[in-house]
Amino acid sequence: MKELTLDHLENLAIGSAILGSGGGGDPTYFYMMARYEMERHGPVSLIGINDLNNDDLVLPVGFMGAPVAETEKIPSGREFFDVVNTLEKILEKKIDVVMPFEIGGMNAFIPVIVAAQNRIPLLDADLMGRAFPEGQMTVCNLAGVNPSPGVVADSLGNTVIIHANDSHTLEKFGRQVTIAMGSIGAFGYYPFLGLQAETFTISKSISKAIAIGKLHREAQKKEESPLDAILKLCKGVHLGSGKVVDIDRVISKGFVYGKIVIEHQKDMIEIVFQNEFLIAKLNEQIVATTPDILVLFEQETAVPIMCESLQYGIKVNLVALPAPEIWTTPAGLALVGPRHFGYNVDYQSVEKGKIEESYEKINH
Repeated sequence: MKELTLDHLENLAIGSAILGSGGGGDPTYFYMMARYEMERHGPVSLIGINDLNNDDLVLPVGFMGAPVAETEKIPSGREFFDVVNTLEKILEKKIDVVMPFEIGGMNAFIPVIVAAQNRIPLLDADLMGRAFPEGQMTVCNLAGVNPSPGVVADSLGNTVIIHANDSHTLEKFGRQVTIAMGSIGAFGYYPFLGLQAETFTISKSISKAIAIGKLHREAQKKEESPLDAILKLCKGVHLGSGKVVDIDRVISKGFVYGKIVIEHQKDMIEIVFQNEFLIAKLNEQIVATTPDILVLFEQETAVPIMCESLQYGIKVNLVALPAPEIWTTPAGLALVGPRHFGYNVDYQSVEKGKIEESYEKINH
C-alpha cells in the first residue's frame, strides 16, 4: 500500500491531461479541490488490485457532460457526497474503495477528492486507461457487467438514480439527466466487488499518469524536451506541428463537438473531437484515429491542451500515443474505434506518422 501525497498531485495533473486526449475536462480546478481536501484530511491511501478484499465495494466516480460547461457551472463539492450517500443507501453497504471512472483530465481527481472526504482508499486503476466521450466505453462493458445502479448529482443538491439493463442504456439516460443539469454532473456507475477488479479495470492507471507527469516536469527542469521524453516513454509518434488557424466548437447533446485546423506551410491538419480528439487528417486523409491517444502540446511550454482551451494562433505539436491493448481488439474497436463515430476506416489501415514524413520532406 502506498500514499498519494500533495507532491504527487502536480504530476497527476499533467499526466491525466495527456491521457485525456483533449478531453476529461481541465484538471486545474479539481487539482485545487483535491489539494484542499488532502490538506484537511491528510494523504490518501493508494492501493492496488491485490490489496482489495473480495467483498470490498468499489465505486468508480467522475463527471460527465461537456467539459466546457464546467468552466461556467463550477462544481460545489457536495455532488460527491450525494453520489456516495445515495448509492450506500441503495446498496445497503458502505463504499469501501473509490477509483476514477477514467484517468483523463479532471476525472483523475474526482476519486482523490472523494477518498479524502470519506477517508477511504483509492484504487490505482480506472475503466478506460485514457478518456473516452461516452459512458459505455469501459472494460466493464466489455466484460458484460451490469452498470446499475447509477447515480448522477449536480451542484445544487439534485440527485437522480438510474437503473438500466445495460451500459448503452445507462449512457443514454445519464446523458439526458446531465443535459438537464446544465451539461455537467457528477456520477457513480458500475459499483463492483473487489474480487471482480482484475477483470473489470485497467490496472495502475493512476501510477502511469503520475509517472508521465513526473517525466514531463523533470524534463522541463533540466531544460530538455518534455515531448521527446514522453514519446520515448509511451512509444508514441510525433504527427506534426503548426499554428491553429480555425476552431469550430459547439455544445450539443451533452458533448463538446468540433474540429480544429492546424496550418503548416502548404499542409492542413484537421482534428475532429467529441470531448476527446478522435480523428486527425492531413489534407483530408485520415492519418491517426481513436483509440490511439491523440494529444496537442503547446510548442513553447509542451503543456497539453484540452479541447475547451483551444485558442486561435497558438503553435502546437500533435502526437499519438498507443491506447491500452484491450481497445485494439475486435471487441474494443467495435466500442471505441473510428467506425463507432461514423468514420468508414479501419484502425489497422491508418498509417500513423505520415504527417511527420511529409514535414521532413518539406523541411529538407
